[in-house]
Amino acid sequence: MRAAILVVSVCAATAAHGQTLQQRWDELWARRDAAGVPNDLSSLAKAELAKNPDSFEGNWRRAAILVWLADSAADGSEVKAQLGKFAWEAGDKAIAAKPDDVRGHYFAGTGIGLYSEGVGILTALSQGLEGKFRDRIQGALKIDKDFLDGGPQVVWGRYFFKLPWPKRDVGESIKVLSAAVAQHPRNLRAKLYLADSLADDGKGADARKIVQEILDAPLQGDVPEQKRMKDLAKKWLSNH
Repeated sequence: MRAAILVVSVCAATAAHGQTLQQRWDELWARRDAAGVPNDLSSLAKAELAKNPDSFEGNWRRAAILVWLADSAADGSEVKAQLGKFAWEAGDKAIAAKPDDVRGHYFAGTGIGLYSEGVGILTALSQGLEGKFRDRIQGALKIDKDFLDGGPQVVWGRYFFKLPWPKRDVGESIKVLSAAVAQHPRNLRAKLYLADSLADDGKGADARKIVQEILDAPLQGDVPEQKRMKDLAKKWLSNH
């Protein structure tokens, strides 16, 4: 039995070794919500960084998995702040290596946003992070606003909602997120964030309709992301 297990393990390792980095990454990314897979993704990024700490491929991939992990951590938690900061730092290294690629800008900016949610938005503002966040996300918007099914647009729209008064601008958040949903109707995060903004603007019925659309939507495309959004949509309805 042990021999059989060993043979299977060796074969699996050999198959993985025969894949390109992109192929292996894509395979794992598509099931990054499964136990142990984030560690495997981190290992791929670390292997690239071991060869070259300034590697674009290693740094944007490290930032990407850190963003995924930080996104599920609780607001106000040290773990969210730490993961977000690491993602921001890796994203900045990716920008330095390849400034015309959207991935570094997007993951660095998203990392700053997640770090801010970890330490608290007011604390982040006191640290002067608003300008840093805006620079990176606006960079992503200019390079490719449709990256990750409109990801930069979604983060930008959420920014206006998350800011404290008097900087907060729910109307602008609704404007940006409505455009993102129109251009990327399968982006469930865009819809959930739009529902938050609509509810805050007194449009509860419209918000609930959108959240129900999230729950009714078939799983397609980025399934781990869509599952996460459906779980959050269920919680949203229970609280509204």
